[in-house]
Amino acid sequence: MMLAVDDPLKVGETTLIPVAEVFTFSKVLGEKAAFAGGKRAKAVVVVGPRGAVALNVEGEFVSLNELMNEVSGLKELVAEAQSFEVRGKG
Repeated sequence: MMLAVDDPLKVGETTLIPVAEVFTFSKVLGEKAAFAGGKRAKAVVVVGPRGAVALNVEGEFVSLNELMNEVSGLKELVAEAQSFEVRGKG
């Protein structure tokens, strides 16, 4: 299992960055093979005029810093969304 970001969604002045749990499975027996995978929502990062926060799927706050350290590419997407917010106000 790993956590991965999905494409950000811009809604007005707010950017939503979905974070999903991604898992894969494979099994090979002789000449037969089985593969499966799945993805399920884990959290969303909300970047808006008042800053950035992370919420789990239950709507509870989670540590944005911990999430950014755990999820590849999230830190860059948050920085990009925050810089867009600043540019948009200029």
